[in-house]
Amino acid sequence: MLATLAALALALPLFAACSRQESDQPAQQTAAPAAVTGVPPAQLDRIVTLFNKGVGSMDRYEPVEAIKAFEEVVTLAPNWTLGRLNYGIALLNGQTDEYYAKAEVELKKVIAQAPENPYGHYALGMLLRHLTRFEDAKAQFEAVLKIDPEDADAHYQLGILVMDKDAAAARWHLEKTLAKIPHHESACYRLQSLLVKAGEKQKAEELMARFRALKAAKAGAFSGMKYGEMGRYAEVIRAFPGLAGGGEADAAPAYADVAEEAGLQLAATGAAGWPGQAAAGSAAAFAPGVAAADIDGDGDLDLYIPSLGPDGRGVLYRNDGGRFAAVPDSGIDGRNAVGAFFGDYDGDGDPDLYLTCAGPNRLYRNDGNARFTDVSAATGTAGGAVLGVGAAWADADHDGDLDIYVANFAGMDAAAKPGAPNALFRNNGDGTFADVAPGAKIDGGETASVGVLFVDLDDDRDLDLYVINSGSPNHVFLNDRVGQYTDASARYAELANAGGGTGALSGDIDLNGREDLLLLRGPEPPRLFLQTERGRFVEDQALAAIARSVGGAAGGVLGDLDLDGDLDLVLLGTGGNGQHRILMNKGAGAFAPPVALGSERAVPDARGAVAADFNGDGSLEVVVARAAARPELWRAPVPAGRHWLEVIPAKASEGQAQWVDPTAVGLQVEAKTGRRLQVASVRASAGYLGGTPQRAHFGLGEHAKADYVRLAWPDAVLQSELEVAADQHWRVTKVLRKPSSCPLLFAWDGSAFAFVTDFLGVGGLGFFMTPGEYAPPDPTEDVRIPPELIKPRDGRYALRIAEPLEEITYLDELHLHAYDHPANWEVYPDERFTGSAPFPTGRPLAVAKKIFPVAARDEHANGVRDRVMQIDRRYVEPPMDRRFVGYAADHWIELDFGRQLAKLPANARLVLYLYSWVEYTYSHVNYAAYQAGLKMQSPSIEVPDGQGGWQVAVPEMGYPGGLPRMMTFDISSLPVREHGRFRIRSNMEVYWDQIFIGEDVAGSTLQGHTLRPAVAELRQLGYPREYSPDGANPTLYDYQRVDQGVPFKNLTGDYTRFGDVRPLLEAADDRYVIFGRGEEIALEFDARQLPNLPAGQSRTVVLHADGYCKDMDLYTAFPDTVAPLPYHAMENYPPARPAPETPEHREYQRTWNTRHVAG
Repeated sequence: MLATLAALALALPLFAACSRQESDQPAQQTAAPAAVTGVPPAQLDRIVTLFNKGVGSMDRYEPVEAIKAFEEVVTLAPNWTLGRLNYGIALLNGQTDEYYAKAEVELKKVIAQAPENPYGHYALGMLLRHLTRFEDAKAQFEAVLKIDPEDADAHYQLGILVMDKDAAAARWHLEKTLAKIPHHESACYRLQSLLVKAGEKQKAEELMARFRALKAAKAGAFSGMKYGEMGRYAEVIRAFPGLAGGGEADAAPAYADVAEEAGLQLAATGAAGWPGQAAAGSAAAFAPGVAAADIDGDGDLDLYIPSLGPDGRGVLYRNDGGRFAAVPDSGIDGRNAVGAFFGDYDGDGDPDLYLTCAGPNRLYRNDGNARFTDVSAATGTAGGAVLGVGAAWADADHDGDLDIYVANFAGMDAAAKPGAPNALFRNNGDGTFADVAPGAKIDGGETASVGVLFVDLDDDRDLDLYVINSGSPNHVFLNDRVGQYTDASARYAELANAGGGTGALSGDIDLNGREDLLLLRGPEPPRLFLQTERGRFVEDQALAAIARSVGGAAGGVLGDLDLDGDLDLVLLGTGGNGQHRILMNKGAGAFAPPVALGSERAVPDARGAVAADFNGDGSLEVVVARAAARPELWRAPVPAGRHWLEVIPAKASEGQAQWVDPTAVGLQVEAKTGRRLQVASVRASAGYLGGTPQRAHFGLGEHAKADYVRLAWPDAVLQSELEVAADQHWRVTKVLRKPSSCPLLFAWDGSAFAFVTDFLGVGGLGFFMTPGEYAPPDPTEDVRIPPELIKPRDGRYALRIAEPLEEITYLDELHLHAYDHPANWEVYPDERFTGSAPFPTGRPLAVAKKIFPVAARDEHANGVRDRVMQIDRRYVEPPMDRRFVGYAADHWIELDFGRQLAKLPANARLVLYLYSWVEYTYSHVNYAAYQAGLKMQSPSIEVPDGQGGWQVAVPEMGYPGGLPRMMTFDISSLPVREHGRFRIRSNMEVYWDQIFIGEDVAGSTLQGHTLRPAVAELRQLGYPREYSPDGANPTLYDYQRVDQGVPFKNLTGDYTRFGDVRPLLEAADDRYVIFGRGEEIALEFDARQLPNLPAGQSRTVVLHADGYCKDMDLYTAFPDTVAPLPYHAMENYPPARPAPETPEHREYQRTWNTRHVAG
């Protein structure tokens, strides 16, 4: 009741609008838009456009663009509270002092206009907490709980605000958070720290184990100051209020059965009648289902229907523009099969096929060319002697691959009665599965299950289970992540006690932005449950009345048949005469009276069904599999003047095949056109035995584009695209974001800040190698700044050091070395990343003449000399191991310098220069590689052994410390002068661009000057945008294009306060500038202290840095906290002992690290 009141409190002040009324306009016209309180009617269209742009920009993490849009909304409609609220939330995410000040003003105006609105209080509370005005923030969160006492986010915020003063109250708030959101990472972490202090060691250890499990699965919710992480009341309102609807529905499209002419001519075996009642206890009682997917990557949706043909083996149909042809010798045996469900279990792009059967089930692996191999035994997915009916693929445990839940109806022994445990086959990632349903207590016991739907019932961004049973209540299992579920059947009693069914459909029928559920119940009328608010379902009585007149339904599909922007319903094999019925949606979830489709039948014969666009014209066709009859294919002309959009989550591919991203099952897609917001979820099954294609279809009405399309991926990646053109099968690839990087260096080049490279990767802390072994960090690095990239500005060198991703930097010392030298020399520091001697010295090396190889070959004997002659981003590329980022197959480059080296003086110091870059791996990848028996091999140098083979001369040469840079290695002592041949070998993903040898001519003539920072200011920046100058890797960074609000997490702890930090950078003394993602240090060095360059001289500038960095990878040591702090005297990280507690160190912590940041 309290939640309902809170919703009403929000709706009344913000969404006040005329109620929906029946429209007098004829079909095929759009009802007049309803008025919106506070919005001038003359400005409505402009405000709608700006509103949608602002919402879309927030989803793209472009708050500055959103601020501009919502600011204009507020200018045009100053009395519209919703517009002002969104403006305030956008300002909150602007992340500058100016925006914060404006946000406080606007959010206080929202509260004055709508004091019972929790959004305004909560957003203001988050702002005040960030500004360290903790008592003021506490008052705002308390106001939220007066309106919505169960809001988990407000409880969390209050919990952390009172932790230091009232541990009991903090514990109560955090426990309330976890009771509502068991997978709240931040609450787990905070509560376990309280339990440790309270001496409750066992409970604390249990919570820490849960926290780590959530991190491992990347499945937890967390709280931060980034958009999408602050809490639901700090997110912009997405739906525009006052949508008109409820008028006359369009006439049903003129569907005709074209199955025979389209090639679907073979009849199925099976027994007609209500599913499960004829020939009870056998496959014939339930079959056949139907599954649609693009089996060969040509862009068309193909079909598989089990039990087709005289022998009942089933048929795999290849689609060519809407016409189907049977694939001969597909390898699939559909005898005794009931349902068919496509899903890419092995992640190779092509869809594999799972068949539920009478007896062991069968899993077939697709080779990408429509040839399937039975891998049931090898994978462990057969399931035993049971009658399997429904099934559904999804990533149930959030580990990046597809699992499958199977609904079993009965055992198959002679005395079997309905009822058998269900199975959840968890994908182990190695080609095998394990049934985890019993352990997770989601097998349903001895119930007779018919169907299953993965759907987010509680709106917490994970997929729950709705299991449909026959003869007993249904089951609702809420996903608590990391393999744990809660039986919530009692909490969702309306869904559990809705009567035995055969399957369920989901979709946003009433256009309120939440998915509703329609339960199919065989001979009993279907029931529609509307999700009126978050996680609350109420039966729709209007449809109940229509359903009673129709009777039962053997199957059904949802889809926008007339492309007007709402979901219509087709009920198949309805009661009385077995005829199909179309129910057209009138625009607000109210259905028009049913229209007959097809002929009457003595008994229902409809079984599995799929609604999809098979001929590519944009409108939906309906395929119906039938018992003891041929399939039906219902096709209608595209409605005149209507537009559409099909969203296909595409797998990134190097070839021509148009595969679907296997991780997209569970993807929620949102399309906004004008005032209409549509939501659809990508799933692999729906209804009764419907194996649906993994894509989302939208009717856009008269709109020639979607204002924005928002994609919420199952792994919590949010993505939004603006102004997506209509009338296309839009293939969209998930945005890939690196989990971590290193600090970025930018330098003023005379006109802008230019990207130099990243650095301090050599100082990475807690980098996992093998269990119990971490890579030792090297805190020092010397970075050459190319002369063309650094020019004085007003007499000063200006640098920027930015932290772009989910990690933290501990920076101890910075200064510049300026080396003056003859103009024909090039100077480089002796630098590389290595874990063994000889270690880099950082001292300057000078080369006057470059000696290039006369030949260069890779491991396949391909000539690659042209790739290593100049710096041009044309790399000698390694053969990547696509299982593990940063690893490659064993590879080498053989270099032949001929007799050039033999001509140099015998005492000449020879240095190998390699301009190159490395794709860093991550700790969790090293762990996975360790499990696979792989070990990373740093580049080594091999020389001829005199017998036609090679021998190792240098076991570990080292590699470049990140993005493109010059690394060096002294080869003076190697036996290469006479023959000039050696090779560099590794299994790392390292890319060579330019390679040459030079005699070091630096000697004593090289003059160096040191510059200390004149300015060093720590401040907020944002995220310089990644780009590629040529479309290839590696991507670079553009300081002139900075994004805000990117959804990155923080390490929890005390960071250095913003402002002047010069005293901390003067010496390497373990007093660090500690800063995190989206922050920078702005540096200036007084170049006027340097002498004037004489004629014929040049100057090379090198940045000397001392510090460390740490990422948030689960397998990195202490990945979630700033502590423990590193110190130079430690042997490795994590240190065996904490940093020495001296008075100076305590004073440093108290004075400088005053900015507490929560994870």
